[in-house]
Amino acid sequence: MTAIDARKTDNRLAARCAAVASIGAAVIHFAVAPMHWKDWVPAGVFFASIAFFQLAWGFLAWSRPTRLLLATGIAANVGSAALWVVSRTAGAPFGPNAGAAEAVEAAGICVLLLQCYVVMGAAWVLVRRYRAHAFSGVGRTLVLVGANTVMALAVTAGLASGLHGHQRHHGTPVDAEAGRGAAHGAPVEPGRPVTDMKLNTGGEHPPSSSDKHQHDHHD
Repeated sequence: MTAIDARKTDNRLAARCAAVASIGAAVIHFAVAPMHWKDWVPAGVFFASIAFFQLAWGFLAWSRPTRLLLATGIAANVGSAALWVVSRTAGAPFGPNAGAAEAVEAAGICVLLLQCYVVMGAAWVLVRRYRAHAFSGVGRTLVLVGANTVMALAVTAGLASGLHGHQRHHGTPVDAEAGRGAAHGAPVEPGRPVTDMKLNTGGEHPPSSSDKHQHDHHD
């Protein structure tokens, strides 16, 4: 399988933009993999595997975009995007939270957009193949700079959302201490016996046994 000749076409440019998007999606997947690993080990393995695949695919697509490589990238990213949509609508088909729809966060949306860009870029190369006119050197530079800028913004937003979601999911020691401290001042639940005899009910306190004893002596 030979690499697609792109010296007289814009195929190489489209392939490199797809490669940049794939590397960006891999970075976000690497960042959220530990969180999923703690929740469920197979989920962490899946996220790490898709991240390694996207990273390797990105470097290969940048330098040698063969038709087999492009088709593999399209299939893998379409499958990953479809699984994300299913997990956010009907719930994951397996795992500890199977059947429960997961929350939609910015990290997932950024990865979804990057994967869609990978699919579009790779499909462009496979379908268009050759064009009569190639982009100029300045045009290629502008497109690549724009693609890298979009990738950087998407990765930044995705990482910020993923790390924030990780902290919110597991909490912090300070939050845990605050929760335990608030529990001491929480109202008594219905049906629970009252153990604090100093509870002020607004009425008179019944005489204690010591008060009765002193009253008997006075009598």
